This record gives sequence, structure tokens and C-alpha cells, in this order.
Amino acid sequence: MHELGTTAIEALTQLTGQAPDTAEYDGVITIQADTSRVPAEDWKHLLAVLESGTFYGLTTTADGTSTVWLSIELETPRP
Repeated sequence: MHELGTTAIEALTQLTGQAPDTAEYDGVITIQADTSRVPAEDWKHLLAVLESGTFYGLTTTADGTSTVWLSIELETPRP
């Protein structure tokens, strides 16, 4: 696994109290984590972890569950 991906996984595990879901496909690692147990004072650190990705976001379901995700491109796209 890419070093940046490993670092993000470790940080999200520490922040959420559980290992995030991960997938790797076509040179991209995607990491998803449930943030329902992340205290408000840790969201600044959580955002810093997300910003390490190429793309990131937050999804909230109808029942109020929040999940953050980030994608990390492992390869530089060719022109």
C-alpha cells in the first residue's frame, strides 16, 4: 500500500476508533470511515487527514450517519 494511504488509514483508525474500509482499483486507493464517534474537537485533525487525498468528501445518510471518504491517486495520469 502507498505510504500516504497507510498514514491516512492509521490516522482515521485513531480518530474513529475503528479501521476504515479501503479499496484499491486502477491506481486509486479509496478510504471510507464512519465519523459518528469523532468528537467535535478532533474534526480539524480529521479535515487535515482528508486533505491529504487527491479527492475527499463527506456523506450523511437519512438516519444521520456521517461517512468521510478520500481517494489517493497512486499514479500520475498520462496526458
